[in-house]
Amino acid sequence: MAHIAFPRNAKSLNLSSGHTYAYVYIPAQPNKATILFLHGFPSSSYDWRHQISFFANEGYGVLAPDLLGYGGTSKPASTAEYKAKKMVAEIEGILDHEKLQRVHAVSHDIGSTLLSRLANYLTQRLLSCTFLGVPYSRPGSHFDLDAVNAMTKNLLGKEKFGYLRLFVEDYAGNLLDEHSDSFFTLFYPAEANLWDDHMGPTGSMEAWLREDRQAPLASYITSEEKAMHQRILGGNHGTALKWYHPLVYNMNEQDEIDSALANQVARPVLMVFPFSTADQYSASESKSIEFANGLTIKGVSTRGHWLQLEAKDQVNAILKEFFEQEAST
Repeated sequence: MAHIAFPRNAKSLNLSSGHTYAYVYIPAQPNKATILFLHGFPSSSYDWRHQISFFANEGYGVLAPDLLGYGGTSKPASTAEYKAKKMVAEIEGILDHEKLQRVHAVSHDIGSTLLSRLANYLTQRLLSCTFLGVPYSRPGSHFDLDAVNAMTKNLLGKEKFGYLRLFVEDYAGNLLDEHSDSFFTLFYPAEANLWDDHMGPTGSMEAWLREDRQAPLASYITSEEKAMHQRILGGNHGTALKWYHPLVYNMNEQDEIDSALANQVARPVLMVFPFSTADQYSASESKSIEFANGLTIKGVSTRGHWLQLEAKDQVNAILKEFFEQEAST
C-alpha cells in the first residue's frame, strides 16, 4: 500500500470512473524520464521498492500505483470493473493528472496483461515497454485454460496453470486470507521448483493451503518485508484475484476485437526472464508479433518468478541500460 510503505511519496486520486487510486509518485529531475511500474499478483506498489529507490536516486521520475483491487486503491466487487480497457483508461487518468505525456512502462506477472493493452490502446503515451517474467500478450486472443493445462502436461509431465481454477472460485479470496502465511511462503518460495508440485497441478495449491503448509522464507525477503506485505494484502486477496476472471473467462476478447487492436507494439520492447527460460522467448519465436522498434531479451541469474526482488541489482542495471539507450536514439 503506497501510503503505508512510501508515506513521503504517496498520493491518491479520485477518477471519473468512481475509483480512487493510491500511488507512489516521485517527479523526475530535469532531462530525465518517468517510469511507470505495474505490479502483479499478489503484490502492490511495495514490490517495486528496490526499483523505486534506485531510479529515484538516479533522477528518474517514478509512478507506481496500487492497481485496482490492491492496497490503498479501490476494491470493487464486480469483475466487470477489472476489464483491461477500463483499467487502461484509469492509468491514463493518472498520467493526465500528473501531466506526464510519455513514460517508460515496466510490468511484472499479470501486470504484463495491463501493459500489453496500454501498448495497444495508449501507444502515444509510452516511451518503451518492459515485461518482467511474463511476456506481451496478443489482443483479441482466446484463452483456453483446459487446453493450456493439457498442453503443459503433455510437454512437461505436469500441469502448469492449475492454480487458475482456484483463483476464479468464489471462495478463493477467503481461503487465501485464512491461510495467508501458508500462501505467502508458497507464492514467494525459497525454492522455485516448489511451484511444480504445489501450484501447477490442478487442486495442488488448494490442498497446500487447507493443510496450512509452510515453506522456508525466501532469502530475498526479510521478515520485516514479509510483515509489510501481509499488512498490505491481509484480508484483501479476494479483490486482487478479480484480475484473473477476465483472463480465464475471456472478458476482454470482444473489446479488443471491436477496437480492432493490431497485434503490434510500436515502441521499443524489453523482456526479462530467468536465464533458464530466456531462450524460450527468442526474437524468432515472436514472429507473429510486430515489434516495430525492435525487441530486446535479457536473462537474469535467478530461477524464480520475482525478478525485481530476487535479482534486483541485475534488473535495475538492465533497465537503466535500456532507458539510457532509448534516450540516446
